[in-house]
Amino acid sequence: MKSSSPRSFSSAGKVSRRALTLGAAVTTLAAATVAILARAGTVDAATLSDEAGRHVLAAVEAWQSEKPAGCPSLTALADSGYLPGDARTDDAWGTRFRIACSGSSATVRSAGPDGRFGTNDDVVIGH
Repeated sequence: MKSSSPRSFSSAGKVSRRALTLGAAVTTLAAATVAILARAGTVDAATLSDEAGRHVLAAVEAWQSEKPAGCPSLTALADSGYLPGDARTDDAWGTRFRIACSGSSATVRSAGPDGRFGTNDDVVIGH
């Protein structure tokens, strides 16, 4: 019986090991931070939104390191494995994050408590 060679990650439609490792590290750090803050009783909605937004931003940056052209949607990040299926894609007030890219930089935005984008209470993560 012929042994098949192990499957490898490539940039042709697959997520690289580096991107997966980065995503896992950010997920672990975000989860640990939120858990510590929750135990301390100091987690507020803005902090939760900021942590979730940073997780999304890390996924966007991993995407951009592999695919420098374009700006991914939350759905594309999840479908391609950059963002785990159980990752939070909405802010603490229930509004889906928005991703904006400009060149090699990206921003993740939460609408904030009022649920409207472009107001003073928005939570902005990134450059």
